[in-house]
Amino acid sequence: MLSLTKSARVVVAVAIALSISACSRSISQIDSAGHTTNPVFPQMDKATRPEGSYVNLDNLNAIKPGMTKNQLYQLIGTPHFSEGVFGVKEWDYILKFRMASGNDLVCQYKVIFDKDLIAQSFFFKPENCLDRLKVAPAVVKHDVSSTPVTFNANMLFGFNSAVLSTAGINELTSFANKIKQTNLNEKSIIIIGHTDRLGSAVYNQQLSLKRAETVRELLVSNGISRQIIQVEGAGASQPLVACPGKKSAKVVECLAPNRRIVIEFTSK
Repeated sequence: MLSLTKSARVVVAVAIALSISACSRSISQIDSAGHTTNPVFPQMDKATRPEGSYVNLDNLNAIKPGMTKNQLYQLIGTPHFSEGVFGVKEWDYILKFRMASGNDLVCQYKVIFDKDLIAQSFFFKPENCLDRLKVAPAVVKHDVSSTPVTFNANMLFGFNSAVLSTAGINELTSFANKIKQTNLNEKSIIIIGHTDRLGSAVYNQQLSLKRAETVRELLVSNGISRQIIQVEGAGASQPLVACPGKKSAKVVECLAPNRRIVIEFTSK
């Protein structure tokens, strides 16, 4: 086999460096500690989910430095822009808040991670987003029966398992207590399990269904009528993110948003 010339080796090295840079690009000049003096927000019309999402204020206020990406998934979901695949240090969201006037306040929200991909810095555009909410309070609706709720499966279950973890039991018990305080008359609950693409289609469908059934049993054991609960297993058919490559630690982490439990509430 012929060895590469010095110039060829330089070209290869540059190509590799550019490839790595593309996977972990940063537009806000972030330092290794996860800080920047100039957060750069993308144009909202460039979002992969330009409709944004209505965020729970309690979840937003719970966000603190030191959180992992999986913990952020659980609180505010997946980013609304195509940020890259591996080593991503910036997540951008479009957040909506319902105002007392009936109009929506729309803000951009940026999370910045350090070299270890731990969240460290958080920015709003406009900067006074939350202050505007205090001036004109949002109408906070606690009727969970009208809004789908998503749980990160990594928090509820072990990897490739349908057995609830201690944290999962606590989270779902708290959720059951909340929905018992709402009016569930003439309502149905649909629990849908989702997996990532790793594994066969048959296995993923079975795992997603077993997880949905496990969540149903937990809700029933906490006083929710079995008669109003339906379960479904969607397998990997409805992914939120696409992560190329064969199974690896990085791919498994990247696919985390796809492993989820969605609980929907519908009228009978």
